[in-house]
Amino acid sequence: MSGSIGKFAIGALCLCLIPTEVFASDPKPDQPELEIRVLFDNTSARKDLNRSWGFSAVVDFGGHRVLFDSGSDPILLLEHLDKMQIDPNTIEHAVISHEHGDHLRGVYWVFEKNPNMKVHFLDCFPEEAFRRAKAVKMTPSRVKGPFQVVPGVYSTGIVEGLPSEQSLVIETSKGLVMIVGCSHPGLVKLVETAETQRKKESIRLLLGGFHMLRKTPEEIKATINRLEDLNVEAVIPAHCSGDLAKELFQLTYGNRYDTAGAGRLIVLDKGKFTVSTLPAKVAQDSE
Repeated sequence: MSGSIGKFAIGALCLCLIPTEVFASDPKPDQPELEIRVLFDNTSARKDLNRSWGFSAVVDFGGHRVLFDSGSDPILLLEHLDKMQIDPNTIEHAVISHEHGDHLRGVYWVFEKNPNMKVHFLDCFPEEAFRRAKAVKMTPSRVKGPFQVVPGVYSTGIVEGLPSEQSLVIETSKGLVMIVGCSHPGLVKLVETAETQRKKESIRLLLGGFHMLRKTPEEIKATINRLEDLNVEAVIPAHCSGDLAKELFQLTYGNRYDTAGAGRLIVLDKGKFTVSTLPAKVAQDSE
């Protein structure tokens, strides 16, 4: 799939190499404004990366690096970090959306690689999550309300659900980019919360698990209609979204829709969004 909508360009395959490096406190002039790498997903966009149940992504913005969620398989997560040339020691913060193991499990292992990483759990996580953190000498913050993770990158704080979740919101020059973990509180509720907190009336790009595996076509269509009312401009469903939901989102959004999968790369550079996959051979040849 390839195409564009306004300045949101979609590319199914991009052979250009965007290097990963240790980020300083301020971005260099030649660095893209935003990069999001999908580390872990139910599908894979690269032949050298395995698919597995769960979700994780790395965000580079404003000279800072943030891990959002950490997948279900710690060994696979570390393997993907290595193959995507992301040094765990360059990750400053880890934000975990909710308590389920397919989003939480890998963070303990990443922390052991980088004990300077700041980790953010919801205050309502079960005590077992905090006991396990203590076992690896991690002291995660106990998130309640919305907060700034790094300049321009925000957590929604607790959004009530079964279980409750936090989402990540990035204020770019082209509008809000939002990453959701599994959308247990409801995708519409999460988007409404983000727009209200950031005092915005649109989401430029919505990425992550939409939690629609067991939804009926009518329920999915109602959600899509409401997201359009909320001015969600482009979507990349991942993880627990479900095949039917992906089909219906693609039908509605057309070339404002794209696929996720381990190895996908979302970039905002010079005012233009691109979605691409760095082929495994190119990645290996560059090492």
